[in-house]
Amino acid sequence: MFENRVLVVGDVMLDRHVHGHVRRISPEAPVPVVGLLGEVSTPGGAGNVAAGLAGLGCEVALAGLIGPDAEGAMLREALAAKGVAGLELVERPGLATVSKTRILSEAHQQLLRLDRDGDRSRYAAFEDDLLARALPLVADASAVVLADYEKGAITPKVARALVAECRRLDVPCVIDPKKVDFAPYAGATVVTPNLLEAERTVGRPLADDEEAGKAAEELRSALDTDAMLITRGPQGMTLALPGAVHHIPSQTRDVADVTGAGDTVVAVLAACLGAGWPVADACRIANTAAGIAVGRPGTYVVQSGELRAAWGGMSPKILDAGDAARLLAEARRRGRRIVFTNGCFDILHAGHLACLEGAKRLGDVLVVGLNSDASVRGLKGPSRPVIRQDDRAGLLAGLACVDVVVLFDDPTPVALIEAFEPDVLVKGGDYTIDAIAGADLVLARGGRVVALPLVPGLSTTSILGRKAG
Repeated sequence: MFENRVLVVGDVMLDRHVHGHVRRISPEAPVPVVGLLGEVSTPGGAGNVAAGLAGLGCEVALAGLIGPDAEGAMLREALAAKGVAGLELVERPGLATVSKTRILSEAHQQLLRLDRDGDRSRYAAFEDDLLARALPLVADASAVVLADYEKGAITPKVARALVAECRRLDVPCVIDPKKVDFAPYAGATVVTPNLLEAERTVGRPLADDEEAGKAAEELRSALDTDAMLITRGPQGMTLALPGAVHHIPSQTRDVADVTGAGDTVVAVLAACLGAGWPVADACRIANTAAGIAVGRPGTYVVQSGELRAAWGGMSPKILDAGDAARLLAEARRRGRRIVFTNGCFDILHAGHLACLEGAKRLGDVLVVGLNSDASVRGLKGPSRPVIRQDDRAGLLAGLACVDVVVLFDDPTPVALIEAFEPDVLVKGGDYTIDAIAGADLVLARGGRVVALPLVPGLSTTSILGRKAG
């Protein structure tokens, strides 16, 4: 979707998610005993912004400070796995790489978080080293992000120097602020405080659109920025531009996890501004991306394909095979159980719904492989499908039990099953297990194959027959 180069400078950190089952309370203290099932490490902070940009197709350079420790090495590996190739990390003795470790139950309930923040004063002591690494990179960037999490990397000197260089070179600069005093961000293209950060800075509650609009314009004018964007969660966004204030409604449908939503907004804004989009349009598509991100569990990196589809009015649940494979791989790393089923779903009816709800109960993430129009014609003849593929996909995506919909052109979904590696394969009907396409692949990996009974008298063929009669 985007191919421009973006520079991210800020507080990089490692996010670790340790998940396990809870079966008993410790005899030593009234705390749950977690039986370890797995651990996932992902980039956090400025690293998550960089990963988000890479997911959108951007070429990313990331500058930050880390320590010569195991967490720093793990962070490098996690960034590389997310496609962030331009690592400009300054590693110095005496620094500890910032990390957050979350302990989660098998049901994905967070039980505990351990933070390793390091020493801000030690980080600040290397501000000149960070600037020496970051400033020369501005000239080759189409946009710059300052991801300030108040961990010590973005000192007032670093912020002012980078904003000034962006202004000198006419490069858009997007800042995600955490400082109470926004003065170091003066002159940036757009600053993106969340509601709490904006209230803290202006010193009053912002209870409605009017109050948020006044505060956004007040901050924009005081800092001489091109724009001020206050992200307000369920209330959407408030954007102040010279002479105009816009309120952008939230596009969130179901909230699974708000972690990293702000990073998503900043990444999409920078990608858009670097590609020459107007600020207002960039904020609207960033709002769409945030709606996708909070609908997914964990810290989710929005992919270019799903954002393009959602921006075009399609459900973010409708993915191509590549984006779906990435989403499912991340879900699997987090210990989530993947269920796959497939069908034509031409004239969606109560029998389909019963099968889909039954499939969802067998795991955490339900993926539906949907035969394309060409595939349906090949299987059922030239008079089918009755409902075209985009409408069938949209209907399926509207069901609460369905998490992902992927179209396929082949007669069977074997290629998707091979790519997605589901834990459970489900088919509705009186099939024997060996007659279900892809069953051998799932069983060979130790998975489960289930045939769910159909609802008597309910099928697309019988519905069409009654209509013809």
